Amino acid sequence: MLRKITGHSSITKYVRSLSLPRLLYALRWLVPLFIFVASALHETLLALLLPRIDVRFHAWVPVLVYTLTGSVAVWFGLGALAHIMQEKERAAQELQEAYNHLSENHRRLLAMHDIGREIASAADLQHVLEMAARAPVSLLNARGSGVFTFDEERNRLNLEMVWGLSDEYVRRMYERIDLGLVAERCRNCEILKAKVSEDCPLFEGMRDVAKKEGIHSLACLPFGSRGKRDGIITAYFDTPTPPPESEMYLLSVIAAEIAGTLESLRLRDRQMASMFAVEHLAEEEKNEDNLWREILEVTLRGWDVFRGAILIPQGNGQGYRWLVQGIDLAAEPSLQKGIEFVAKRVLDTHAPYIVPDIRAVHALQSSFPGVGGVVGIPLATGVTILAVMVMLSEKPGHFRGHQAPFFLSVGYHAGLAVNNARLRERVEHLAAIEERYRISREIHDGLAQSLSLIGWRLDRAGNLLRKGEWEKLAEELEDIRAALRDAYQDVREAIDGLRVEINHPQGLAGALSEYVKDFERRTGIRVLVESDTRAGSIPQEVGVHLMRIVQEGLTNVRKHAEASEVFVRLVRGPAHIELEIFDDGRGFDTEAPVGRTHVGLSSMRERVNKLGGTFTLVSRPGAGTRIRVVIPLQEDTFPARLHEVVGR
Repeated sequence: MLRKITGHSSITKYVRSLSLPRLLYALRWLVPLFIFVASALHETLLALLLPRIDVRFHAWVPVLVYTLTGSVAVWFGLGALAHIMQEKERAAQELQEAYNHLSENHRRLLAMHDIGREIASAADLQHVLEMAARAPVSLLNARGSGVFTFDEERNRLNLEMVWGLSDEYVRRMYERIDLGLVAERCRNCEILKAKVSEDCPLFEGMRDVAKKEGIHSLACLPFGSRGKRDGIITAYFDTPTPPPESEMYLLSVIAAEIAGTLESLRLRDRQMASMFAVEHLAEEEKNEDNLWREILEVTLRGWDVFRGAILIPQGNGQGYRWLVQGIDLAAEPSLQKGIEFVAKRVLDTHAPYIVPDIRAVHALQSSFPGVGGVVGIPLATGVTILAVMVMLSEKPGHFRGHQAPFFLSVGYHAGLAVNNARLRERVEHLAAIEERYRISREIHDGLAQSLSLIGWRLDRAGNLLRKGEWEKLAEELEDIRAALRDAYQDVREAIDGLRVEINHPQGLAGALSEYVKDFERRTGIRVLVESDTRAGSIPQEVGVHLMRIVQEGLTNVRKHAEASEVFVRLVRGPAHIELEIFDDGRGFDTEAPVGRTHVGLSSMRERVNKLGGTFTLVSRPGAGTRIRVVIPLQEDTFPARLHEVVGR
């Protein structure tokens, strides 16, 4: 319409660019011309019509002409103004939508930055999994999320963590997993989005409860390394379809970051497990060469490399006795010279010799074809070097200079295994150190902070006393009394942790019942215990860890949950032990920043991982927290399980 009036597109664009007041100011210059044209048209019509119309109707002719011309003018004028205002409103709406979109993108980028920073600084698996579960809720406003990993041995999914889903949904998910939710379909799935009505293994058997809770679709983000999927992050949405690829891209970046961090943590766990496994290798009768070979094999697995050698000095300049893996000295004669050079440097310095990148050392390039990095480790007992281990990595940067203390520790443990003098005592000593470390973390997180707070409050009470502010002093003393009660609880729990035993006529179930009664008496929190009668036959070493998990779980409830009731369930099946702890407390706040208050949760996960089990944490704001632990029962000994961890 506006184009018809102006007659040219450029004039139309110019008119649209004007604000309404400026447009009206501009149009007022056209009013005289418009009136002149209208008057001329009016007089012309009158001159044409009046001679042809009866004199009796001459008075009505001007009225009709004025009405017609005025109506046409007002019609087109108002239409043009309405069109201009409509264009202005549309532009304002588009601008507001663009601003809202930009604000949402800014929020997501900030959330992505915070999550990425938390993942990069994560020191334990618990922290990484928590960030992985939070990401879909923070970045995509998902209704809930879950983190699944693939169990290679049983070809099934493991539910590691759930965020934002109801207890009913989680319970049904447990049932699906226990029935054997096959991992193969999720591992090889290329369609990573699904509606509740479609053929998706994560919705099979779950459609009724999903629809009941308003879940209509999901999206999966796989994570892994070296081209292999290690698990998936699932995001559940209340919309018929998941968000578009442009929004999912942010989550895929987080998934890549999570994969890298998990790989680093798992490598560190394998390295630690390799040290423990080396210590246990000499528990069985075997000759020294077989023991050296097993040390080499376990250490290479722990560091995720495939080529290495142990050189045992023969004394009196007689050279070395060689034990190799993944190396053919006959086919690669240049390696012998290079490995002997590394061994000599280790023997001369009594320290690890680390070359992160062979390309940076020109003198070694010809001796190590196809090798990216190399490290030589002294295998020693005391000040005596028994042998030198040389590991070769195809990837530059796999070995780093800051790892030298850890390499020294590897060599020391290997020396202890070969020396075999006080192996059993050393294993118990390491277990005690590990337990003391856990308890020290708990004391630092609880008792030390409580005492620091009490000291600060006592100083404040002294100031109030000097000022004579008696009412505030009474309130402060009451707060100090409450803090002292909390400190006393921390001390009692630390003492219970030091003397935990399950030497009870009814086994773990009886010991658990006694501890729960004492906990109820001290805290006033009601604890309901459901224990299978077969739980009394749980192995001693497994029972101690489960008892400590219950203690740490109840401690978390006392400190953080604000719960009135806790339920503890212990069931022994034919092939596994299942422990559940859930409360009716306040749960976790998904929008709160993740701090380092996860000492108890990390300690529980470490214990479960040591026993080869699975640990799942489920929480929703205002709906409590649920912890589920499943420990497999096997005939293998504890050292054998360590060997399995290294081999994964």
